[in-house]
Amino acid sequence: MAQLVNKIFLKNLANLITLIRVIMVFIVLALLVQNEIFWRKMAFLFLILTFLLDGLDGFLARKLKLLNNVGSLIDTLGDRIVENVMLFFFAYNKLIPLLVPLVFISRSFLADFIRFLAFNQGLGDFLINKSKFGFYIVASKFSRAVYLILKFYVFLLGAFIMVDPHRKIFWDLPSSVVLFYSAIILTIVNLLRFTGLLFDAKSLLKETFLQK
Repeated sequence: MAQLVNKIFLKNLANLITLIRVIMVFIVLALLVQNEIFWRKMAFLFLILTFLLDGLDGFLARKLKLLNNVGSLIDTLGDRIVENVMLFFFAYNKLIPLLVPLVFISRSFLADFIRFLAFNQGLGDFLINKSKFGFYIVASKFSRAVYLILKFYVFLLGAFIMVDPHRKIFWDLPSSVVLFYSAIILTIVNLLRFTGLLFDAKSLLKETFLQK
């Protein structure tokens, strides 16, 4: 019985980490709206821990040889929840333009619909990106790393402003100004990655909507 429990635990360890990462984001938001500076600082630390957990699920899945299409979908779902919740939270607090989370959530629905079509044809996460353009802009480790770092930079900067809204950074620029332009850059990168997905999915979409 103990061996069965351990086997089930190990098989779902990566998915469990994804779930923990999602829960931690809601803890971060709950702490950021507290009046006491101590709790807002704790939120910043929790957000850093969330960043460290992002990627750990995939690493463990590869290490334990548990890679599968369902796990990839769960990881993507976790990413979607984290990024959309965080961006809407910052937009609600007027730290970034509302357009940013609106673009993200619209892109999420469209991208995940395409990935769902690919999943039905046995193509797991990123396997649809077969062209050089699609691979380098969407699926390559470099592209994913840059996007992940940029995304969490925006999250961390937003949390930093809520902890200390008056501090200036980067050549004495107000943090709010840096966050504004960083969020715009993140949105542009997000749309560029979506362009790469669309480029590689054109045959799949044509087959889906033009089939007899």
